[in-house]
Amino acid sequence: MKKRLWRVTILLAALLLSEIFLFIATYRNLNQSIQNERIDSIEQMSTLISEKLLLLRQHYDDMVRQAAYIITSNQVRFQDMETLLAFEQLYLLAEDGSCVSLKGEKIVLSESEEIKKLRTSDAVRTDFCTVQTKGDFWIFMSPLTNVTIDNKKFFGVIMLVDANTYSEIAATALYENQGASYVVNRLGVIELRPTESTANYYFGGYNLLHILRDKNVDEQQILALQQGLEQQHKVEFTAKIEGETWRIQSFPESEGNSIVIAVPISITAQSTFYGMCQVIIMIVLTLLTVVAMAAVWIYYYVKNGQQIKLEQAKAALKSDFMNKVSHDIRTPLTAVIGLNDLLLRNADKPDIVADCAQKAKKSGEYLVSIINDVLDMSRIENGKLRISHTAFDMKELLETVVQLETFPVAEKGLAFRLDCPNNFHRGYLGDAVRIKQCLVNLVSNAVKFTPEHGTVTLTYREEMESGIYARTIFIVEDTGIGMSEEFMQHMFHPFEQEQSSLTSAHVGSGLGLAIVHSLVTLMKGTIHAESTLDQGSRFVIELPLERTVLSELSPKEEPSDELPVYLRGKRILLAEDNDINREIVAELLDGLGFVVDGVVNGAEAVECFQNSSSGYYSMILVDIQMPVMNGLEAAVAIRSSAHMDSCSIPIIALSANAFDEDMENSLAHGMQAHISKPVEIGVLKKILVKYID
Repeated sequence: MKKRLWRVTILLAALLLSEIFLFIATYRNLNQSIQNERIDSIEQMSTLISEKLLLLRQHYDDMVRQAAYIITSNQVRFQDMETLLAFEQLYLLAEDGSCVSLKGEKIVLSESEEIKKLRTSDAVRTDFCTVQTKGDFWIFMSPLTNVTIDNKKFFGVIMLVDANTYSEIAATALYENQGASYVVNRLGVIELRPTESTANYYFGGYNLLHILRDKNVDEQQILALQQGLEQQHKVEFTAKIEGETWRIQSFPESEGNSIVIAVPISITAQSTFYGMCQVIIMIVLTLLTVVAMAAVWIYYYVKNGQQIKLEQAKAALKSDFMNKVSHDIRTPLTAVIGLNDLLLRNADKPDIVADCAQKAKKSGEYLVSIINDVLDMSRIENGKLRISHTAFDMKELLETVVQLETFPVAEKGLAFRLDCPNNFHRGYLGDAVRIKQCLVNLVSNAVKFTPEHGTVTLTYREEMESGIYARTIFIVEDTGIGMSEEFMQHMFHPFEQEQSSLTSAHVGSGLGLAIVHSLVTLMKGTIHAESTLDQGSRFVIELPLERTVLSELSPKEEPSDELPVYLRGKRILLAEDNDINREIVAELLDGLGFVVDGVVNGAEAVECFQNSSSGYYSMILVDIQMPVMNGLEAAVAIRSSAHMDSCSIPIIALSANAFDEDMENSLAHGMQAHISKPVEIGVLKKILVKYID
């Protein structure tokens, strides 16, 4: 059996070698056939260009010769030239050097040796020249003998043809814009080139001979081309340019110029190339047929197993995502609910009511920022999230984090403390919202995974670095359940958690740590963790921040109903489709002393504005997402209307969309500003004072 196996193996190997040699021979024959066909195709193209130019030149030669014959025979006057009006762009050359049309229009031609030769020539001549105020032209000239018109002697007649007529044939893109033909003079200078051709990338210089030398083309080929251009004879060769094989062919055209065709030969003779590909494909398919039959069954079983796993992963991913969203919004929401409970129980205590309302407002604001951050997760991964660089108070930031976690900590009976120096620098430039989100995520996780009577500590330190920059350090420690080494290796990946949310008594986030890691990275900081199972965890964030003095920070403006007296009684048009939102905004404006007209969509807002008198409305507030006509469309309609105030009335966007591109989109549609929902009274007051006269 072993000897028979060896014999079969040797036989198959010999057969394989024979097939390989046969394939190589066939490939060489096909490749040579393709090469010959490509060269023939390029030669046919050069012949076609040459014949087209010849026919076009003969056509204009005949026309200018016929015009000269008519002028010489009839000695026409300018006022008796009906016969010659059929010839467009026809001009006469006077002995004094002027050039005038049959209608008396004078033009100025650039100097031309061919025009000078026309005085002593008896043949039709052609050249290229520039006509002042008209452009570049291909001119055809015929001499005139003893011609005097209106007492003025003329020695020649010329016909102007748009230079594009010549260049469209002589300098054109070939073979689906891969190749090109160029008009080159005796010195190798490229006179005309096509506007759009891939070949221009390879031959984009001034002198073709210099270009070929820069591309390391064989010097003998370059010298042959140079001689062909100088002596006006045909030259053709194949050269390697930047890894591509080019067929370069030149043939004389006229007036010392030559047409040079440059084509990458790999893109010609496609039919033969495709035929060769089909042969190769058939061989490969024959060899793979048996393998494919076995692969089909293997693929079926593997695919079936993968499909089941994929569906399970999708279901788990969806469940995990819902848990993560719930985790991210639960902390500020819990604070809002707890503060409202305290407010209801202490409604008769103004100091407690004011304190609870202020804290609930901060928690609500942070809840909005968290929702935006969850929606921004894909933007973080795509590198589209923008990190702000504004002044903030570090002490206020830390105190806000503590306030947000006060109720969850109290409910579990934990000890929560802020460890920071008694005196530390408070003013920094950075993204306070993103830093706050990172800390709240870490602290809320610590609270969640720390048993009752445990301890959670938020530590803040700062270390000066070079110049005005400092390294700020935030440490979140707990005495909770800890993390395993296996989980810590991938804990910052999206949708990762220590245990399944279906079996664990501790519902983890998974998304929170991924967001923290991404935000810290975007802020050019670092984060690392230390943990021991059943002992606790320690997260350390280090951020480089620019220091600023506290006096540079923008002071907080407390909401107030007091506005400049001149604003009271002003009328505002409010377009909002949501009844509750419209009522809230209307009440805020009414409390500030404004008169509000409310409508439910953009179309009604446009109608109310158009039907109003000049100066009736002082401002228009429009929601972006509305039925019938949205806010953007309404703004465009108002700006384009014939109303006297269409260009001057302030239009302010109200929208739950608060991304930078949403604000830019509002401004692009003719609005002055963009207010994000929920509407803050302080922001609204600034807008009113700024835009209402």
